[in-house]
Amino acid sequence: MKYSLYQESRKGGRQSNQDRVGHAYTTEAICMVLADGMGGHARGEVAAQMLLDVVLGMFEKLAKPRLHDIAEFLLDGVYAAHDTINQYAAEHKLNDTPRTTSVVCVVQDGQAWWAHVGDSRLYHFGPDGLLSRTRDHSAIQHLIDDGLATEDEINTHPERNKLYNSVGGFILPNIELSPSVLLGEGEVLLMASDGFWSQFQPDEMLATLRVYPIRQAVNQLLEHAEFRAGDHGDNLTVVALRCGDDRPAVRNDTISDFKLDGFTTELKALGDKAGQPAMSDHDIDKAIEEIQAALLKHNLDKKPS
Repeated sequence: MKYSLYQESRKGGRQSNQDRVGHAYTTEAICMVLADGMGGHARGEVAAQMLLDVVLGMFEKLAKPRLHDIAEFLLDGVYAAHDTINQYAAEHKLNDTPRTTSVVCVVQDGQAWWAHVGDSRLYHFGPDGLLSRTRDHSAIQHLIDDGLATEDEINTHPERNKLYNSVGGFILPNIELSPSVLLGEGEVLLMASDGFWSQFQPDEMLATLRVYPIRQAVNQLLEHAEFRAGDHGDNLTVVALRCGDDRPAVRNDTISDFKLDGFTTELKALGDKAGQPAMSDHDIDKAIEEIQAALLKHNLDKKPS
């Protein structure tokens, strides 16, 4: 099956961007990662960057060209990132451990698996409607589940910003895994930070995804989200993947067709970090050391049996 993928991150009304997004692929598998550094804790952007680097680093080492056990990969990747973040906090003697939410998705053999922690979401859209989405690990979601609040209150309720699950910190994250999902022609997987999804109902997202190619759809939605959020809006980050042919409105010269099992990717130029805060050289060096230590700790150099 052919896939079209696009990712984008904007700082919105914030001084810096604590979100991170990225993907990696082989001829047989794709891995997408989104992390939202938690602003109530020190260096959320560091936690988000470490999670991105650790999980994608694991994928690149283990997908040769496919993953042997995808559920195990998802769990090991997030737990390895959790350990790396905590090691960073210990070595820097931080009073508060950096933390991040996360959603990670793998597509292989025409199926998708995903795992999430916190309130970064994955939406699975069919051509005619929302098929499923992740359930937030938040106080407001608990209230909704118990009938004490409604979905309409999710952006205004006093409990809206309270999360009970994160990557990084003293408590091991409770990673929620999806079962495998068979993907069909025209379906879309959309992963988003809360700064983005909080501005839309699912049917609004789908209406735009139906009309435009994936790149134009994501950018249209981001423009609307920034406008609705206003000058004090949160960071906004999206990565979206469409199964099958994308809409024909995209110019041919904007598509990079790698002819890898029908895989087509469309994304911002690699290395374009616009809107993302720069880490100091010291922080980068330390992060690299800690990531390498975590990779060794989890025996990433061994081949899948």
